[in-house]
Amino acid sequence: MTSKPRNRIVVFRLSQDEYRSLQEACTRAGARNLSDFTRSEVLECLNSDAVGGHLARRFASLEQQIAVVQFQLSNLLQGVFHAEFKQQS
Repeated sequence: MTSKPRNRIVVFRLSQDEYRSLQEACTRAGARNLSDFTRSEVLECLNSDAVGGHLARRFASLEQQIAVVQFQLSNLLQGVFHAEFKQQS
């Protein structure tokens, strides 16, 4: 958090779908409110390699989700093979 006073206002318009997506992201992040969430996300983009940093986070998230799906699929297939083997015995 900054010790400097925040005395500048930024205004922009969103579609209803964009606003709903922003609210959902704010809730998922556990942010105090929509304004704090939006400010922190915008400043994070400015302070990082905006496009590269964003893409890196998205790819990391996707890789994690893929790993979970692969693990679940592996467990599911093991269960199917085990059930088929028992039926054949």
